[in-house]
Amino acid sequence: MPPQTPPRTGYKSGKATFVDESLFGGSKPHKVDTLDTASQLKLTVPAHTISSKDRDVVTLTKGDLTRMLKASPIMSAEEAAAAKREAEAKREQLQAVSKARKEKMMKLEEEAKKQAPPTETDILQRQLNDATRSRATHMLLEQKDPVKNMNQMMLYSKCVTIRDAQIEEKKQMLAEEEEEQRRLDLMMEIERVKALEQYEARERQRLDERRRGAAVLNEQINERQRERTRQEELRDQERMQMLKEMERLKEEEMQAQIEKRLQAKFLMEEVATANSEQIRRKEQMKVREKDEDLRIAEYIVQKELREQSLTAEKERIAREKEQEVARLRAMQERAADKQAELDELRARRYQEAKEREWRTKERAHVERQTAMQHELANARTAQQAAKIKQKAEVAQLEHGEFMRVLDVNRQKEYEDLQQTVNSMTLNHKYKEELLAQIQANEERRKRERQAYLEDGARLREAADKEKQLLAQIKERKLGELEGAGVPGKYRAELEKMKIQFR
Repeated sequence: MPPQTPPRTGYKSGKATFVDESLFGGSKPHKVDTLDTASQLKLTVPAHTISSKDRDVVTLTKGDLTRMLKASPIMSAEEAAAAKREAEAKREQLQAVSKARKEKMMKLEEEAKKQAPPTETDILQRQLNDATRSRATHMLLEQKDPVKNMNQMMLYSKCVTIRDAQIEEKKQMLAEEEEEQRRLDLMMEIERVKALEQYEARERQRLDERRRGAAVLNEQINERQRERTRQEELRDQERMQMLKEMERLKEEEMQAQIEKRLQAKFLMEEVATANSEQIRRKEQMKVREKDEDLRIAEYIVQKELREQSLTAEKERIAREKEQEVARLRAMQERAADKQAELDELRARRYQEAKEREWRTKERAHVERQTAMQHELANARTAQQAAKIKQKAEVAQLEHGEFMRVLDVNRQKEYEDLQQTVNSMTLNHKYKEELLAQIQANEERRKRERQAYLEDGARLREAADKEKQLLAQIKERKLGELEGAGVPGKYRAELEKMKIQFR
């Protein structure tokens, strides 16, 4: 907040200021005079005490009232800028003090944390962090090529150990299977003997059953023989009945043939009657056909007579038409002679009109030729004047172009000279920069060589440390194999392994 300027001295208000005392809990407005200084301020205290229950009453302190009665400060742009800078400086100073206090408190808090005994949560967190770092270190070591080779050897040793155990287990399983097979063979032999005894008992029983079956079959054969005899007797009886039936059918067939012969004879008589009737009808048809032929011949004769009369009539009509055509042709010839005279008269008149038109065109052509000659003469005169004027303009343009080219060449020569000077300056500057760059490159190569030597020493030291670490890992893995029960012959390859670095 910018500082307040003191009220100006020597200024007095010409008017009295009226303040409404109802704003301060009073009922009457009192007159307050504006004075030069705050010490000469006179206040009128309200007659009654302000109650805290009055919600529309606002209470002002003496300081607030004094501030309100002070004259409003009027500052120039320089004063406002100075006040702003002063406020900014104070704010920055306060911020710096606050920041320093905060840093001091944080430092004290860190020191207190370091001096205070660790809590159970801190201990657990530290153990968790240590375990995580240990696991990460172990994983990084496992990614190295020598460690991978060791792991591969360990895996091979474990595999062959497991394979040997599996081979021994397989041998034991084969022995157990052979023992089980012998036991099964013995059981199968016992079962085979029992099966043979049961088979012999079944065979004896089957022979007894076959004997009983043979007796039953003989009885059945005898019964069937008796049945066949009865069937033969029945068939003989049926055969006799069939012969009698065949005799009866033959007699019926002979009777039917006799009836057929009688019917055929009757049919032949009917056919003969029909044939005689047909012959009679044919003779009647021949008579009718002959009468029809006579009528046709008579019709043909009558038709020929009619055609001859029609032909004679047509010839007569044709002769009459020819005579009429000859008469009309003679009349047309006479009319054509008259038309020819009219055509000749029209042709003479047309020829005279054409001659008059040609003479008119010739006169117009001569007049046009004369006018064109006059126009050509005028055009030649104007063309010569235009050529003279054009030559003068071309000469003037060529002189101007010559002067312009001369100015351009002078400007070009000046620019070439300036470019040559600039090029020489740039070459000199480039030479100096190149020498400085060569010197800088030489110094850089020296620094790189020194850094390379230092890196080599540091790498050798790191390689020695890593070699020791890998040797420890090798011993630890050999211990793991021994603890896993891997035989010494399978640990020999890992024991002989040499740790090498590239």
